[in-house]
Amino acid sequence: MTQMDPLSSSGGREATSIQQPRRLRRLLTESTVEQAGTRRGRRDAELALIRHLYREQAEYVATRGSSGVNQEYLSAHAGMELTLLRRLAVIDWLAAEIQSGNRILEWGCQHALDSCIYRLRFGRGVELHGCDVVEPCAYQPFHTYCGIQYEQIRHPYRLDYPEEYFDVVTSNGVWEHVPEEEGSLREIFRVLRPGGLFLVACLPNRYSYTEAIQRSLGHTAHDRLYTIGSAGRQLRAAGFEVFEVGYRFLVPTMLNGFPGRVKDVYQKLHAAAWMLNGVMEHVWPINRIASNLMLKARKPGGES
Repeated sequence: MTQMDPLSSSGGREATSIQQPRRLRRLLTESTVEQAGTRRGRRDAELALIRHLYREQAEYVATRGSSGVNQEYLSAHAGMELTLLRRLAVIDWLAAEIQSGNRILEWGCQHALDSCIYRLRFGRGVELHGCDVVEPCAYQPFHTYCGIQYEQIRHPYRLDYPEEYFDVVTSNGVWEHVPEEEGSLREIFRVLRPGGLFLVACLPNRYSYTEAIQRSLGHTAHDRLYTIGSAGRQLRAAGFEVFEVGYRFLVPTMLNGFPGRVKDVYQKLHAAAWMLNGVMEHVWPINRIASNLMLKARKPGGES
C-alpha cells in the first residue's frame, strides 16, 4: 500500500491548493463513521454532507459562474432521495475494496462526490486523486472538502500519471462515455500497481428495461450498452483478471424526462421502492434486466 500526505497539495504531484472552509472542516472532523455509530447514523451523516456540498456548489456557481459545471446534472441528483441512496449504495460497493493507506484514482470524477464520502469514512487514511475533462475550479466546494489531487484530462485516453502509481482506480458511470475505450482501459492498466484493482460501477446493461423505456419515450439514453460478457472481454483484452460481477438497480431512481409531478409522487414512495429494489436485485432472472452492471478486476501480479 502507498504512503501518503493527505489533504495536502504536496502529495508528490501538483494539486489544487485551496484552504478548506471552517464549516467543511468541521463536518470532516465531527461526522466520522465512528462517531455516527450505527449504519443508520452513518447514512444520515453522509446524506447531510452530500446535501451540504450541493448547496455549497450552488452558491459557488451563483457567485463565481458556471463555466464547466453541469448544474442541471447536480440538481437532478440532489433532488431525489432515491438517487442519493443509489449513489451511496454504489460507494458502499466500491469502498468495500478500499483499505487505509491506498492511493486511489477516481477516474472521470467530475465533482468527486465518491471521494468526499471516502474522505468522510477513511479520514486521512487514503490519498485521493481525481481526473476529468472539466477545469480544476469547476467543482471547488467538493474538491476542497475531500482534498482531492485533481488532474485535467487533455487527451482522448492518456492519463498524466506514472506507471504502477495507484492501488485502486474506480469508474462510476464513466467507462461508457469515454471516446477511446481500448486506449482508456490500457491506460488504467498501466497506472495500476501489480495486484491493483479496477472497480467498474454502473455500466449500462444492454438488457436493462429502464434503458428500453427511456429510448421508447425519446428520453436521454446511453449511446453504448454492455453485457457482463462484452465488458469482461474488453477488460481481459486490456490485461485484467475479472474476479467479481453483478447486476444492480431494478427500480428507477431518477425519472429523467418525466414531469415534476410524477417525480414528486414517486419521491414520496422512495422507502418502499428502495426496499423492493433490494429484494429484486437478488432474484434471478429478474435481476438480469437491472439498469447497471458491476465488475471488479485486478491487474495480475503483486499482492492481491
